[in-house]
Amino acid sequence: MNNIWPQGSFDKIPFSKLLSHIWHSERSGRLEIKKGTAEKRLDFKKGNIIIEKDSFDEKFFFQTLIEKKILNSSSLKKCENFSFKNKTSLMKASIELGILPPSQLWKFMEDFVKEDFFPLFDCSQAEYFFDQKHLPQEAFILFSISTLNLILQGVRQMQNFDLIKSHIPQGAEPLQILYPDNLNKVNLEPPEEYLLNLIANNKNLKDIYDFSELGKKETQKIVFVFFCLGVLGLPQMKTQSQSPQEFSPAEVYKILDAFNNKCSYIFKYISKEIGPVALNVLEKCIEDTKPNISPFFQNIKLGLDGRIETNSILKTNISVPGKKNQRTLLRDLNEILAAEILAVKKTLGNDHESMLVKNLEKIGELN
Repeated sequence: MNNIWPQGSFDKIPFSKLLSHIWHSERSGRLEIKKGTAEKRLDFKKGNIIIEKDSFDEKFFFQTLIEKKILNSSSLKKCENFSFKNKTSLMKASIELGILPPSQLWKFMEDFVKEDFFPLFDCSQAEYFFDQKHLPQEAFILFSISTLNLILQGVRQMQNFDLIKSHIPQGAEPLQILYPDNLNKVNLEPPEEYLLNLIANNKNLKDIYDFSELGKKETQKIVFVFFCLGVLGLPQMKTQSQSPQEFSPAEVYKILDAFNNKCSYIFKYISKEIGPVALNVLEKCIEDTKPNISPFFQNIKLGLDGRIETNSILKTNISVPGKKNQRTLLRDLNEILAAEILAVKKTLGNDHESMLVKNLEKIGELN
């Protein structure tokens, strides 16, 4: 999630675009979302959502099946008795008793989870935190959900057109189909295919609105979901991302200097609270992060001021043609910053973490 903090709010990045960033960067970890007193958690493995056995609300799921008249109360009672007697889950009981076939049960579970996530797409006021340290336990994964398909299905359900309008270009902006390969990973409906063809033949956004038979609101909704999927964008987005310019040492130094300003602030902040042991805390969190980052940072060391020693990075010959290394560098720097922020959270608590993030935002971005 280059230049997007692991902690933030939906008023700056909506849920659909946050999911898109997690998928495109193939993140693993846990996304925690808070709105008032309500909390939701989504676990990810390499960008896709995974549902673990311990996080699945089995009782509520079976109650929902009764409300939808998929099960009756007597069938549920049989499952509960079998589950209690044999010390098994209700899922296993329903299969053992022949009440629900496995394929049907798993389809119902996936739909249940998706329906629980759909309201988040319309939400414009919520706080989020991405915990990259919370990795899935392979043995307890029930199923995975395609993040791109969830984005598509979730945006289809949206009714918050003000949110949609605020996150797409306005006026007569030109549009360009950027990465059509992403469409192979989702199932478009006929209106979406119709608009995709219209966009391909009418590059101007105003003309698309004028020609579209879907009406402006529904057209805007589909334009929005294409942006979220990474299929659609402004022409310069592709030009910039495909630029073969040299990534020079001067650029590296500039980025690292901005990064080190943040590292230095984090070190000063935590040192003020816990003293000299702060350096050990940050060194350990960086060591723990190394399996998740590129070779550029495998030999990095912290100085006594909490800053990364830049020579250890420049020795990795990062100055090569193309922008791929720049994206990798920014991704890794954000990984390290996220780890240090998480270390503050674990050491000092949530209030200190929130204060730290707010102060770091004032220091600037890593670009």
